[in-house]
Amino acid sequence: VVIGQLLVAIVGYGALFETFSRNFRMAEFWALTIILFAFALLIAELIERAEAKVEYYAGARQ
Repeated sequence: VVIGQLLVAIVGYGALFETFSRNFRMAEFWALTIILFAFALLIAELIERAEAKVEYYAGARQ
C-alpha cells in the first residue's frame, strides 16, 4: 500500500486520475488503475523474493 501511495504521489498519477475522472475518460482511468495495480504487485513480488533470499542466508549464519 505504501509503495503505491508513494508512486502515485511522487510521479503525479493523482493528477491524471483527477483529470480522467473529471472529464469522464473512463477507459483511460481504468487503464491507469490497472497498470498501477500491476506495477505495485510486481514491486511487491520482487521485494518478497529479495527478502526470501536474505532470510535464507541469514538463517544459515545462526
